[in-house]
This record gives sequence, C-alpha cells and structure tokens, in this order.
Amino acid sequence: MVISPVLQRHPDDSWTLADPRTVSQRTHRVFLALADAILPASPRTETTLGDVTRHALVCLQYMPRSSAMALVAGMRLLNWAPLWRFRGLRPLTRLSRGDVHRHLVAVTQSRWLPVRALMYGPLGLFMSTYFDQDYAHRALDYDPVPFVEERIELRRKWLEGEEPGADQEIHHLPVVPP
Repeated sequence: MVISPVLQRHPDDSWTLADPRTVSQRTHRVFLALADAILPASPRTETTLGDVTRHALVCLQYMPRSSAMALVAGMRLLNWAPLWRFRGLRPLTRLSRGDVHRHLVAVTQSRWLPVRALMYGPLGLFMSTYFDQDYAHRALDYDPVPFVEERIELRRKWLEGEEPGADQEIHHLPVVPP
C-alpha cells in the first residue's frame, strides 16, 4: 500500500500505539488457536496469525481492565469447550485447526445464549483486525485511503475553525432511492 502524505503521523500529534497486554504463554497459545480457527484461510500471509494476535492484545490495552480480563477469561473458557461440551478431553490448543473450527461453530449454534455469547468477543476482536489488513483489502477490492484522507482533511479544517458543509458530515450521507 502506498501511504499518502496526508495519512502520515505528524510529530506534534503526540499519539503512540499502546504496547500489547502482557499475557501468559498459555493464554497466548489460546489466542493463536482461536485466531487460526476464526480467520478465513485465504487470503493470509505467513505473519497473519502473529499480526492479528498482537493487535488483539493491543486492543485489550484500550479496554477497561475488567472488560479485558473478562474477554481473556472467556477465551480461556472457550479453550476448554470440548470438555464442558462433553466432546473431548483435550483443550482447543491441542487440536487441529479443523477440529477447533468445528468446536467453535458448535458453540455459535448452542441453544443457550450465554454459550453463544462467548464467541462475540473473539469474533469481533480477530475479524476486525483481519479485515483491516492490506491483503484483505486487496482481496475484497476495497480501498479506504481516499475516504480516510477526506476525513483527515475535514478534521484539519475543523481545527482551523472552518465550518463543515452538510455534504462533509458523515452522519448526513445522502439517501439513494432504490
């Protein structure tokens, strides 16, 4: 992806990305196993799992501590889904990608809402990160750069005191008749 000068970080904006939340090796393996089973098989690169897992841990830093810990606890509970579903004695981290995927699909199809709800966090966390990757954008023929450039330019104008027009506000998008 060619980075536009508008998209470059400015030295005076004081923004830095948080470091990933520190988790145990066991929890890190759970994240990798879940990400591997949840993410589409294609397109992927050799670094996809590591990149998505690292960004998921970064996202945890921006959550309230209790929310982040509840999400991690839910993922650790999912790791033992074969045991509490009476479908096996080994955790997901010890199974093949296909077996893990089948267990997670079964969890999403459970009769009980609390069991199905265990999948909301991992699905949202991993899929949102995955679909933010350049190779996923290329596979989907999606180019967000012009839109992002427009939003950055609009922000710059607002900071300079210029009033935006009705056509520039995102919540006033025109309605196209069917």
